Amino acid sequence: MDQMKPFKDAKEASQYVENFEGKASDLRLSICDSLQDPIGINMAIITDKILGRGWEPNGYEDKEGYRVYMYKEME
Repeated sequence: MDQMKPFKDAKEASQYVENFEGKASDLRLSICDSLQDPIGINMAIITDKILGRGWEPNGYEDKEGYRVYMYKEME
């Protein structure tokens, strides 16, 4: 089950990824625009958790004030 509101904290989003039970294709990770820093540090922290699970990014959808990221198993 995905979280309902977008994450505003990289640590909380990382914890959610770490605890997520399901397939990579089931994960929809909503991230507030405020976490989209110019250097990309926050998304790097979150993506590190994703990669650690053997998953990789599979696109995103822009929404009002946030993005919904999708993932897949690494090929």
